[in-house]
Amino acid sequence: RENVVVPLTKVTKNPGEKKKKLINTIKDTIDNYKSIYLFTYENMRNNKLKALRTAWSTSKFLFGKNKVLAYGLGKSEEDELKTGLHKLSEHLEGECGLFFTNEPREKVLEYFENFSEKDFPRSGFVPEETITIKEGPLTGFVHSMETYLRGLGLPTSLKNGVIYLERDYDICEEGVAINPDQSQLLKLFNHQISEFKIVVKGVYTEEEFTLLNGQEPIEE
Repeated sequence: RENVVVPLTKVTKNPGEKKKKLINTIKDTIDNYKSIYLFTYENMRNNKLKALRTAWSTSKFLFGKNKVLAYGLGKSEEDELKTGLHKLSEHLEGECGLFFTNEPREKVLEYFENFSEKDFPRSGFVPEETITIKEGPLTGFVHSMETYLRGLGLPTSLKNGVIYLERDYDICEEGVAINPDQSQLLKLFNHQISEFKIVVKGVYTEEEFTLLNGQEPIEE
């Protein structure tokens, strides 16, 4: 029986290709738009981002590792794609992205200032409130779910075919990260306490980067 040789190119991923693709996308995109906005975000979901891209179909959202984005834009006056772009790169930190657009600044800032999408939280989310289910019958659930709910941590029992919560129960606690079971319970009890938000940090236009929303400049 012969040994089969598998080419390494088929079994190993090349992270350099993804990096190169992102850098090329920046280069291909930058000349098509007058402004580049730098923003931070919280609790992003793919379906919400898809809706955003549809709402701004003539503009472009770009995400990637901050170091790669900075490399693509240019990290100094010597290697920046356009004059002043390295100033934007200096502020790439945390969970952030780039928004390329030709729309007026007032429209962009007003939209994102009012933009907020509620969603069910994932494991690891830190609630800003404690949510308690009161003792008593859980009439919104069929009796066959009792075992499942108990498995998620609820102190339940069946009484005459109705699921009954034996005592008040905190699904989540303010300031304490939730686990997968709590995430599922919050969904079952319809508590959308996660919020997808975007905060605009600054804008690059006409060869100048300007900080917005009270952002502090990076010290040299």
